Amino acid sequence: LMSSSSLLRPFGRNLRIAAGRRVVSRAASTEAKVLRFHKNGNPSRVLALETEALPALTGSQVLMRVLAAPINPADFNSIQGNYGKQKTLPAIAGLEGCGIIEAVGPNVQNLKVNQRVIPATPELGMWRTHAICGENDVIPVGDNIPVEYSATLSVNPCTALRMLEDFEQLKAGDVVVQNGANSMVGQAVIQIAAARGIKTINLVRKENHMLAETIEHLKALGGTVVVDDGYAATNAMRTLVADMPAKLGLNCVGGASATDVSRMIGDNGTMVTYGAMSRGPLPVAASSLIFRNITLKGFWMTRWVEQHSREERKAMLATLEQMIHKGQLKLQMHSAPFNMWQEALDRSTDITNKRKIVLKME
Repeated sequence: LMSSSSLLRPFGRNLRIAAGRRVVSRAASTEAKVLRFHKNGNPSRVLALETEALPALTGSQVLMRVLAAPINPADFNSIQGNYGKQKTLPAIAGLEGCGIIEAVGPNVQNLKVNQRVIPATPELGMWRTHAICGENDVIPVGDNIPVEYSATLSVNPCTALRMLEDFEQLKAGDVVVQNGANSMVGQAVIQIAAARGIKTINLVRKENHMLAETIEHLKALGGTVVVDDGYAATNAMRTLVADMPAKLGLNCVGGASATDVSRMIGDNGTMVTYGAMSRGPLPVAASSLIFRNITLKGFWMTRWVEQHSREERKAMLATLEQMIHKGQLKLQMHSAPFNMWQEALDRSTDITNKRKIVLKME
């Protein structure tokens, strides 16, 4: 496994990169700190750090000590009330993360103390120090990768893997085109594709203030072609990719960038939309539909989880864990102490920030 110090950067002075595997006594965890919102709105205004008591475990309940949880764009959407599936208010924020089982109830069958887990659904809420939940509310994961990786595994890398596997039967030598290539999903797409011999055409924002550095970074990850979205609409770009018709296009931006992606998809290819960062419409030229018969589809990881079994999800997570362990999938992250959550939220929306912010709970 690659050194975590080259991939994880501290967001403050008091940070421990690796979480311990110690068992904390039940008596030590009688209360939890949680980030809760009682109404939808701007996260910096509606989130409040609260303390709540932890009752004794019963039945098949488990006590999870949360280790880390990332800050994703979807978290902001959820708090603002703009997410595809709304939480019942009041709610604890945080759609993904990872924790360790600290104690188990008398009827728990398949989990044990000190086992690393992630939430089975986004409803659990992971921006907290501890949670009492049902045995089936979490899924065991391996402990041979850094906790920050486990915490960010279930949304972005899984989204990348599913889109590469579920829409077209891609093989070595095939081409995928995507916008938002410097996002965590985009970087995962590049690396998973490269590991399978699949070529990628990658578009990044021209307004990126570190454009040259970003392009070089994505090329180093395995990106075949990396250009800014201004260049993507030029005749020079059409010449560059003339012999690289894509079987699959991935769109998380919308607007003119989505049009650029659709124009690079070959006959009978598919464009999958999984985000709308520009908040613009999805303009696709009629010629792409009529003359090249491309198909437009959407993808939402939450729906995939709802429609597939726990065993299928475990197999997907194991595939990604193995890639991470082999150094084939590297994720750029900053770690921020939980007590600096307000600063971490601000940093996560700063356009100069190029790394995923991960809250560390201890």
